[in-house]
Amino acid sequence: MKNFWNPLFNCFERISRFGAVLAEISLVLLLLLVFNEVIARYVLNKPTLYSVELSEYLLIFVAFMAAGWVLQEDKHVKMHSIVNLMPEKVKHILDICTSGIVLIFCIILVWQGGKSSVMAFAGGYHSSSLLNVPLWIPYAIIPLGSLILALQMLVRIGRLIWPPINSDNL
Repeated sequence: MKNFWNPLFNCFERISRFGAVLAEISLVLLLLLVFNEVIARYVLNKPTLYSVELSEYLLIFVAFMAAGWVLQEDKHVKMHSIVNLMPEKVKHILDICTSGIVLIFCIILVWQGGKSSVMAFAGGYHSSSLLNVPLWIPYAIIPLGSLILALQMLVRIGRLIWPPINSDNL
């Protein structure tokens, strides 16, 4: 059974890493955009019309695309004060249960975010700014990032239930 899941888990982890790379690229673009706006506004006294809106979209993109990788690296914020007082078996069961709850939440975000994106696409919704961005594009970031996080959560749950075999223990 473990041999079946490992290639699938590895594929999901590659997707999470790809999302992280996209987030890193977007973070660099965000840095350049804000730097450009500071120079344009305070040095040239000619602020841009697009920097605030684009920086908002990039910030959302960075947060949602990196979420799966952050989970993969086990770097999400945790509350250890009470959990550390519990026996290892209880911690393990709680970890599986909380991961399942997060997975359900991610599935809801994918479903509802997808509905919002489709509605914005079908309705031809655009931002009210001069950029006139089709809103289905930024709306789609939430279900896409939530899907990546959900896939990585499946990996986490799978690895909690079926821990990988360590070759040092053989």
